[in-house]
Amino acid sequence: MSGFRLLDLVKLFLPVLPEIELPLEKVSLDEKIIYTVIGGLVFLFSQLPLYGLAGDANLRIKDPFFFQRSIFAMEKGTLLELGLLPIITSAFLWQLAAGTRRLKVNLALRSERELFQAGQKLTGLVLSIIYALGFVSSGYYSGVIRDQSEFDNVIPYGSLFMIFVQIVSTSFIISLLAEIFDKGYGFGSGLLCFLALQAATNFVKDFIGLEVIQLPNSNKLDSFGSFVSLVRSVKFDLSKLHSSVWNSFTRAQLPNLTQFYISLITILIVIGLQNFRIEIPIRSTKVRGMNNIFPIRLLYTGALPIVFAYTVIANIQLLGFFSSSILKNYYPQVSKLVGQWEVNANTFNLVATSGVLYYLSPPTSLFGALLSPIKTIIYSSFVLILSAWFANKWSMISGSSPSDISKQFKEQAISITGKRDVSIVKEFSRIIPVAAVSGAFSLAVLAVAGDLLGGLGKGVSTIVGLISAFTILEEFMIEFQQSGGSSQFANAF
Repeated sequence: MSGFRLLDLVKLFLPVLPEIELPLEKVSLDEKIIYTVIGGLVFLFSQLPLYGLAGDANLRIKDPFFFQRSIFAMEKGTLLELGLLPIITSAFLWQLAAGTRRLKVNLALRSERELFQAGQKLTGLVLSIIYALGFVSSGYYSGVIRDQSEFDNVIPYGSLFMIFVQIVSTSFIISLLAEIFDKGYGFGSGLLCFLALQAATNFVKDFIGLEVIQLPNSNKLDSFGSFVSLVRSVKFDLSKLHSSVWNSFTRAQLPNLTQFYISLITILIVIGLQNFRIEIPIRSTKVRGMNNIFPIRLLYTGALPIVFAYTVIANIQLLGFFSSSILKNYYPQVSKLVGQWEVNANTFNLVATSGVLYYLSPPTSLFGALLSPIKTIIYSSFVLILSAWFANKWSMISGSSPSDISKQFKEQAISITGKRDVSIVKEFSRIIPVAAVSGAFSLAVLAVAGDLLGGLGKGVSTIVGLISAFTILEEFMIEFQQSGGSSQFANAF
């Protein structure tokens, strides 16, 4: 038993765990474009409403997770109720375990690499089951089950079981869909593609969404898109221009222009940060006269530190809410210590008012941030510290540390111009950790600023989506250049 590893336990599930096979030959550029487009369409169709819920369930659900939905593509009342959270959480757990040597695995071996990927998939499935059980058992869907009133005391076990199956099945299908990208059939990481797609569609939909929705507990109809809502209200009554503009910036039940401008400003700042880099001159030690530059960007670790920080917060919030819902009938004092929530009459959201989880949730507006300075400081510090810590760790465990880059230089017979081989590690050690932590800290400050201004996660999803899109675009351009520009789809675009 002394030689037993966690990966050995994963082997027991391999016969029943579906797996995407590696391509037998190199996937062409046109095939990658087709796989990427079809994968994105399947992901978008996963936003269909859950069967068994009322038609307006997404507006009437009392939602305690409203501020993190846009970050993880968690669409309320749909098949994507869990979004990408279980898959992202599983990936972080396994990567950190392997990188910190808590898990013994040799990723250079194909067999162990396959076990490692199967372990991530299995963990994601287990997390999906736990979260889905939490949703259906905590009373989250109370009052929005089809043909059930809010005051009906009969528990619809059949409907809840059907909802549970739909949520878990969709989450597992999405994990297989992401694996298609990761195995080389599409561009970049599947998770990055989906996050970028979700951020882009939300950005457009929140601004010019044409769908007209009847607000709960009201006879008022309003357009989903904030700009369309403004144009529609001004068109019908020009005398109410001032109130219409104010409503378009402050409305709570649907996206508003404040969130749109937070996202827009975030895009401009991230594009600026993306261009900050240090260019190190390099030369070949074998071919005389072959000189080039090696860029080290400020955003060295990309958006991963931000995703990690908010993944930790999201998991704490979900598990805390489910635990509090269960404990309140048996240990009410412990439940209050975890957190207490009140329904906001304007948004139908459950807002934390006390307990530990209150201090780990963002304020819903700048006014709320100023009224609760202790909560604002704790929440902001938590995000900043987690992001900086992960950026420092990730650069050391992801194969991009100073020693790893120096080793690659040595294997490729590359040296830094004007430096001896022995000083390459010192040069990179002076630059890479600073770039990794500084870039992550800058993005964390930008994300927290968006939250404090009332962005409700829109700024964070914009950061993650935009940087993911840059990564995918870079891979596409590399593939395009390597193929010699011979692509029917690329030429058409």
